[in-house]
Amino acid sequence: MANTIKLKRASGSDPSASDLSIGELAIRTSNCKLFSKNDGGSAIGIVAGSADTLTTARTIAGVSFDGSANISLNNNAITNGAGYLADIVSDTSPQLGGDLDVQSSKITTATSNGNVKIEPDGTGVVEIRGAGGNDGKLQLNCSAQSHGIKLASPAHSAGQSYTLIFPDNQIAADKYLKIKSISGSGSTAIGQAEYASLDANDLGEGTVPDARFPSTLPALNGSALTNLNGSNIASGTVAAARVATLNQDTTGTAAIATTITVADESSDSSCNVLFTTAATGNLAPKSGTNLTFNSSSGVLTATGFAGALTGNVTGNASGSSGSCTGNAATATALQTARTIAGVSFDGTANISLNNNAITNGAGYITATLTNEEVQDIVGGMVTGNTETGITVTYQDGDGTLDFVVGTLNQDTTGTAAIATTITVADESSDGTCFPLFATAATGNLAPKSGSNLTFNSSNGTLTATAFSGDGSALTGISAGATGGGSDQVFYENDQTVTTDYTITNGKNAMSAGPITINSGVTVTVGSGETLTIV
Repeated sequence: MANTIKLKRASGSDPSASDLSIGELAIRTSNCKLFSKNDGGSAIGIVAGSADTLTTARTIAGVSFDGSANISLNNNAITNGAGYLADIVSDTSPQLGGDLDVQSSKITTATSNGNVKIEPDGTGVVEIRGAGGNDGKLQLNCSAQSHGIKLASPAHSAGQSYTLIFPDNQIAADKYLKIKSISGSGSTAIGQAEYASLDANDLGEGTVPDARFPSTLPALNGSALTNLNGSNIASGTVAAARVATLNQDTTGTAAIATTITVADESSDSSCNVLFTTAATGNLAPKSGTNLTFNSSSGVLTATGFAGALTGNVTGNASGSSGSCTGNAATATALQTARTIAGVSFDGTANISLNNNAITNGAGYITATLTNEEVQDIVGGMVTGNTETGITVTYQDGDGTLDFVVGTLNQDTTGTAAIATTITVADESSDGTCFPLFATAATGNLAPKSGSNLTFNSSNGTLTATAFSGDGSALTGISAGATGGGSDQVFYENDQTVTTDYTITNGKNAMSAGPITINSGVTVTVGSGETLTIV
């Protein structure tokens, strides 16, 4: 019969420390759990690092699972956690954490005849941005999406940021768009447009081409024509009947002139400046002997001058002390030197200042930030990030940042440079396999194999040149019995002891005799042990 090695065993309960010696194994037969006593004197259960199946199957979302096979779950059996959305419609205030890339798709609505609304906040605007050196454009397509017109922004070089307000009056045929009013000025002005009729008053400049006039002017009553210029009559004689009777003397000077003919005069040393007694009105020009002008030298002379004087004054200002008042536009030095942060300054030379003499204003920082203050600032900045798939938590206690990266959205197939786990497939049919090992217990190391360590995955046999270590837990090991065929009946042993041997303490030994013990060789049997020779 086969040799059987039995461990110390019990059925109803786990063994206690008093039942075991240090390192001794015991098995609880009711559940096949192994126990041993450690160096600290405690009896502990021996737990396998992994197993093919769980002793007791567990239920995951209503599906039984013992580890023997993969299972599928239905999300109807999974409890939704806080913030879970069954669909995006349930989110009444969605926000983007980054730019929305619609690629070749569009933003639309499933509502019948529904509008797509864009609503800025406060004074914000809906902005159509330019990109890649191209100005912003808004395209309005036809119903077939095959044609479209564009509203484009002026080029960047134009520097324009004006606002055009659409007409505030009713639209009508045969009208043109006209800027009715403007607020502000320059490139940021705001213009109000209107639908207006075109009349001759709107023609501020330019020439009306001949084609716009009929070839023959109709007969008109010229009594209402005004502002006719005689220079436009190229030839012919105006009939006397066409000239009305004048009721004033037209010789000499006109009664009221809007312009006068002025000739250049730059040589007369004694001229009188003309002035009037009021700013506006039909007034006679006057002069005074106390206001003269020398047109040869350009000197204007008056009894006195009042008001601000602009421009440079050359030459010497005469008169008593104090007759020249006010400030010069520029000067090479200050009349009275001033002190700036404790340093005298009169404008004749540059000065240097020391910040110790300068009063610190609001917000000025004089102290060095502590590590805790820097950590709090950086922690506040990083934890407020809006990056999708990355969550950062600032640990104020030790000043560290915890990063949690969500599911990656890129291809992670292939082999990692340094992997913490590898994908292992079941292999139970190959007769020659090579177990992998590393040259150290820890570290980033390359796996290796050896021809002197093989494994037959078909029958589960591990083969090596030799095995070393405690084999007390091994089972199925033959004690040496042999016989004919498959019999294991006879135990054979040597007949001569050639080397000293001591029976293990607490053990008994047996041999088949006769036995010869060579001279000088000692077999030691302790007081508590027995050697039986049969």
